[in-house]
Amino acid sequence: MSNRNSFIAQGSILAVSGILVRIIGLVYRIPLTNILGTEGSAIYGAAYDVYNILLLLSSMSMPLAVSKLVSARVGVKEYKNAGHILAGALLLSGLLGLTVGAVAYFGAEFFAALLGFSQTAAAIRILAPTLIVMSVVGVLRGYFQGLGTMVPTAISQLLEQVANAIVSIAAAKRLFELGSAIDERSGRTTTAYAYGAAGGTMGTLLGTVTALAFLIFIFLLYRNQFNRQIRRDRHQEALSGREVIRLLVVTVIPVLISTTIYNFSNMIDSGIFGNIMNLLRVEEQEKRILWGAYTSQYKILTNVPIAVSAAMSSSVVPSLMVSVAQRSIRDIRSKIGMALQFTMLIAMPCGIGFTVLGQPILNMLYPNLEGHGVAVRLMLFSLLTIGTFSFSTITNAILQGIDHMRTPIVNSAISLGIHLVLLPFVLILLKWNIYGVIVCDCFFALLVCILNQRAITRYTGYRIDVKRTMAGPLAASLLMGLVVSGCYWGLMTIFPHNTVVTLFSVLLGIAVYGISIIRLHIVTEAELAGMPKGAVLIRAAKKLHLL
Repeated sequence: MSNRNSFIAQGSILAVSGILVRIIGLVYRIPLTNILGTEGSAIYGAAYDVYNILLLLSSMSMPLAVSKLVSARVGVKEYKNAGHILAGALLLSGLLGLTVGAVAYFGAEFFAALLGFSQTAAAIRILAPTLIVMSVVGVLRGYFQGLGTMVPTAISQLLEQVANAIVSIAAAKRLFELGSAIDERSGRTTTAYAYGAAGGTMGTLLGTVTALAFLIFIFLLYRNQFNRQIRRDRHQEALSGREVIRLLVVTVIPVLISTTIYNFSNMIDSGIFGNIMNLLRVEEQEKRILWGAYTSQYKILTNVPIAVSAAMSSSVVPSLMVSVAQRSIRDIRSKIGMALQFTMLIAMPCGIGFTVLGQPILNMLYPNLEGHGVAVRLMLFSLLTIGTFSFSTITNAILQGIDHMRTPIVNSAISLGIHLVLLPFVLILLKWNIYGVIVCDCFFALLVCILNQRAITRYTGYRIDVKRTMAGPLAASLLMGLVVSGCYWGLMTIFPHNTVVTLFSVLLGIAVYGISIIRLHIVTEAELAGMPKGAVLIRAAKKLHLL
């Protein structure tokens, strides 16, 4: 496969892994949500909002930074310096992880009060050591990505999620029962939810430990090969410890700021929503039901396709860096176009699919759960959420890949500032409650999309092919949506079994969309060849006389 489109295959490895991870997460969240209920899920989701922000600060930017620095050294066969970068990253990230983990543990009560969900403190404390483990995991994943393989990252993510699922369900069930017994004796009603949410977070800790153990095993397995490469290294200029730390800091800080600002809206949403609902004297139970429907049902589902853009981001950055170093503007524009088109080819049908099948999917996954009606109405926003967040995520990565690290920071900061002004207005004056949160989130991501795309055009001269990147996938998705919707409601009148009909409708939708993007010439044969298993797809399309 040519270098120009190999990043699509590498990104697809992580994309497939990311989707499987999200599916496992979705599957285990079903019994977990049924154990915790919507109220307990709101506590669990609020704790995760804190965890995700602290994870961003401690380790989320490290894989990209390590990948960029290691790939640059390996590309010129400086294997010793690649090893020095790994050692420096482990030291720096470990110290940062310890610091942030301590903040989470000792500041749990503060974060819980800040969010307006006082029962989240126990769950936050259990997540604190997870931050330390993830700081090391992130470095090792970035190191392997810098060596040119996404496989260790992909497998470690899967193992992490499987362990997380098993432990989360078992611990949440046991602690929820223990909390219920305490509630019966004390006359309270919230201990079970707090204990159950804390039990659910135990799975996250055990999952990260599993991922770390696997990555260490792989590293030891290939240690002799790494040592042989180091012995063959004839470069005399070795990076000092100070230079390594400086390179890491200079690379990490822009990524960290950009990613933190971009994702900080989740924690802000939780805090603003919780406190404004208190100000409006909304009952605690109703508040938890609204937020639980948003975090444990809507966001869990819509995050599955968004994982594709996140995975593509991990592969497009080092690939674009090579083209920038070679000063090949043709390759830069080509890779930008492929990354955007591939991302939207996945995002559009998923958004339409969740919009038209939101109710049956929720009926299948969360029968008889409180807040179900709220979640069904939220699913109508799926296309906006998935489309804007997928596009903004990949454009952030493109700007980082063409070495304009500060631009995503500025664009995200501008969008976040407007978001901060708009959200209280929508919640207090318009009284849109949870629907206001989702509208403001989509507006935030949309503004990032617009600002990022303008910057990409300014720096590279690339102009988005609206027909093939946006209009084409949207048209095929709308056609798919009409067919799927008609199929579902038609079959339900004949065979009223929601799960079977829903799964059949999803499979039909995949087939209709695949045929549509080929017949409408949204994807060419050459582009199919550049995709994972492209040769297989082309043979199948020709046998069906689609090409």
